[in-house]
Amino acid sequence: MMGKEENDKMKSNRNHVEDTVENNLKETLLRERASVTLEAAIILPIFCFLFMALNGVFFVFSAQNQVMHTLVQTANSLSLDPYWNEKIRLENTSVSTILQRFERYAVRDQSFSSAESWHKNETVSSGVLEDRFYSYFTGDGNKLSAYTKLKKLGVVGNMELSGTVNNGDLTLVAKYKMKFWFNLFKTEPLDLSQKVKVHLWGLEDY
Repeated sequence: MMGKEENDKMKSNRNHVEDTVENNLKETLLRERASVTLEAAIILPIFCFLFMALNGVFFVFSAQNQVMHTLVQTANSLSLDPYWNEKIRLENTSVSTILQRFERYAVRDQSFSSAESWHKNETVSSGVLEDRFYSYFTGDGNKLSAYTKLKKLGVVGNMELSGTVNNGDLTLVAKYKMKFWFNLFKTEPLDLSQKVKVHLWGLEDY
């Protein structure tokens, strides 16, 4: 009789211990889950913020790279105009005319070349400069497409383009304002300026 009671008591104690361990384990798991949830709630927004901010910085660098690439193409193209319009024309007007017509027919956009002798002045005419820049920027010379593309890049307002000629060198400057793609703190647009300098071809003889 006593042996049976002791067995029942031991069995009851064992069940109690098992229940206690199980309950403690459940409480520990619940606390860990709550801790993980809290950490995720804190870290995830911070990570998303840093990722979007970094992406916004890369977006600015990408836009600057596109503008600089176009500015370099524009400067290299303009640097050939003096040779094209002066040297070839003086040596053989008929050949120059034929070549110029062929080139403009081939590119299908007169903005990629100019018969204007802008290099004789100290500044490049805004019409020639803007036409050449936007032609390389969009590939078709459509200013509306260029403005739309600049807006998508984050450029605020109009881009200011200027060109000066000094001692046979051409200097092009692009000034513009650019906003951050991710601007949580509502900061003012960045004032950016990019410059390219090239030597003009064909001016040594003039």
